[in-house]
Amino acid sequence: MTHVILGHCCKDASCVHVCPQNCIRPTPEDPEFDIVEHLYIDPATCIDCSACVQACPAGAIRADSELTDSQRLYARRTRDFFADIPVARSRVPRPLGLPQAFPRADGPLRVAVVGGGAAAMYTVRELLQRSSSIRITVFEQHTEVGGLLCTAVSSEHRGIRNMIRLFDVPFSDDRVETRTNVRVGVEVSIAALRREFDVVVLAFGASSPRAVGISPISGTHQAITVLSAANSAVRRGMAARLLHGPTALIVGGGNVALDVAAAIAKRHIVTRAGEPITQAIVVARSPVQRPSFTFSAVHELTELDIDLSIALDGAPPDIGSADPVQRLFAELAGNPRPRTRSRKMAVTLWFGNEVTSLRAVDGRVQLKTAEQRTFVADSVIHATGFTSTPMAGVPFTDAGVVSNRRGRVVSSDTGAPIAGLYVVGWAKRGARGGVGDNRRCAVETVERIVADQKGIGRSDIGQAPTSAYGMGHAGGQR
Repeated sequence: MTHVILGHCCKDASCVHVCPQNCIRPTPEDPEFDIVEHLYIDPATCIDCSACVQACPAGAIRADSELTDSQRLYARRTRDFFADIPVARSRVPRPLGLPQAFPRADGPLRVAVVGGGAAAMYTVRELLQRSSSIRITVFEQHTEVGGLLCTAVSSEHRGIRNMIRLFDVPFSDDRVETRTNVRVGVEVSIAALRREFDVVVLAFGASSPRAVGISPISGTHQAITVLSAANSAVRRGMAARLLHGPTALIVGGGNVALDVAAAIAKRHIVTRAGEPITQAIVVARSPVQRPSFTFSAVHELTELDIDLSIALDGAPPDIGSADPVQRLFAELAGNPRPRTRSRKMAVTLWFGNEVTSLRAVDGRVQLKTAEQRTFVADSVIHATGFTSTPMAGVPFTDAGVVSNRRGRVVSSDTGAPIAGLYVVGWAKRGARGGVGDNRRCAVETVERIVADQKGIGRSDIGQAPTSAYGMGHAGGQR
């Protein structure tokens, strides 16, 4: 018997580090790591020790004998992966080593982490592993830490939502203090933090949704707001009454757009009158040959009792493709699902649409594209991604991320590193990658902090100052 990694794998690679057989691929050092949607366990070398099952923070690994019918496709994907990359089996074992420690000093290194989401959590974990005397203060603008894990991740994705447990150990450590309800940039400036702390790590993510249109229009919503409301309503055994009528347009072609479509299909989101949505159209900019969502996201949609169809733009998908998404699209395009009495909701994935305008027309919302298409619906939900919110004292690029080189914040004018200022997570690399991607990102940034501290004489470090920014809590804050 072997084990299989499912589609909601978070890719933080905890499983890779505990596998005694070195049979999980790709590793973070492999070139395929950034390309694959999830990791794979080589069935030819797995010894069924279950170490990876215990290590996986997302609960995404199961024994092949326990797979459901819908999960068996991941066993097939695993076999295909190792058939296509046979060299994966012959790669040398990963070298073992301890993380590089901070240099010894006369006093504790004082670190401020701005933000309390997954990037902050992995950063705190890395910092704690490298110093027994470090003192870390986390500044979070909301009442609890967790970021999008607490708000935007669908209630159906229990494995990913349960990753909130990763916060327990580092945020309960005596070396960590959490201050909630603190808006850095409003109640306290970056300049003030830099004066008070030796190191400031920006982990505030990308919280500003990219919107279509110049001014707000009645009937338009942001995906993050809709999903948060749906999660809150589901916890109370209710549905979120948000939308203006039975038809909805979802602008965007990533996993978040499909999460919104799935939430609507499951009736977690309904009209303000409490009626179900009967039609949802996902308006994606990407072509059908290069969709922006993952296979597991669209697979989840196909499992629902809906009428799912593909609106083609340009060349049709290739049924002979090695890409399972393309084979699925080709099947849907060639054999549309028949409408039945139980399938009351129609979901259409419409690719190749660059939205150019949104306007209110007779109480509804009209959307036009560069391809001369016009869509009209009762509501529009924006799922077009996020950018970081500019903050005084922090240089930003035109792409909406903090100006940095591998985690060191650099001046936009000179390109020189700004002493003591670092960045991690979406604010560092843009709004891409899942929860687990923050682990490697945090390691890279913390390694830069360690290297810089080794080049700094720290005999002038005094007592850690006190502060009264927001609600202080030493350890245990959730």
